[in-house]
Amino acid sequence: MVMFGSSKSKRAQAAMEFLMTYGWAILVVLVVIGALAYFGVLSPATLLPEKCTFPVSVSCTDHSVSPTGITLVMQNGAGRDMIIRHVNASSDAIASGDLCSYAAPGLGFTLRNGASGTFNLPTTAGQCDFFDTGRDKNRYNINFSYSWLDSIAITHTLPGELLGRKP
Repeated sequence: MVMFGSSKSKRAQAAMEFLMTYGWAILVVLVVIGALAYFGVLSPATLLPEKCTFPVSVSCTDHSVSPTGITLVMQNGAGRDMIIRHVNASSDAIASGDLCSYAAPGLGFTLRNGASGTFNLPTTAGQCDFFDTGRDKNRYNINFSYSWLDSIAITHTLPGELLGRKP
């Protein structure tokens, strides 16, 4: 025989009220998070900073991505003078098979220890064509080829990465 008002039914009612109260609170939190994501407040593009990273020997002190191309300001921190041979950029935001590239004139561009150099990787017809990926920021893989000034026969390549706004 079940008696109304027993201690078991009071505990069950308390448990049900507890679950309902917290259930509504969780539902409200989920709706608020959904609204923030819908209006772009929680967009990864706004949360991730623009950055340019390279190994320790060369640092990227400034960068820009524009419709005219990619510009990198690189600083030599290797402790030795280097000759820059070329700089290439590839990405899924660049037309398939294309590379944005900087080719140094003559034997190369000399970058002294501690000095900075600006490298423009221009867009040209048929090369380095940007297209819209639908993202606010795109990832570019940069290859920086150089030789040491005292050993110009060997060319080294440093891989780097650039996360920048779409042009």
